Amino acid sequence: EIGGCGWQRTVNDLEACGAVLRPPPAATAGHRPALPEVVDYVYYGSRNLVCGGVQEALTDEELARVYDEGDALPNGWYPSNHLPVAALFSWRQ
Repeated sequence: EIGGCGWQRTVNDLEACGAVLRPPPAATAGHRPALPEVVDYVYYGSRNLVCGGVQEALTDEELARVYDEGDALPNGWYPSNHLPVAALFSWRQ
């Protein structure tokens, strides 16, 4: 483990393994932004796995309420700031 807690630890661990999830420090003048856009995702290696499908966490209407209308999570209709993630994988032949 690299350090931090929760999603910060996950981001640090993935970056330590070579994943590029945010701009390098030089590109952001020493400030590395928070990464809510990398939470609630499933990361996998496409060399060995094939993604057969995903289950969307929110409907198109709910996505519009969050992204277009600013109805941030959690809220009155979705009581958590985390979304369920589900994906179906098979081994690459």
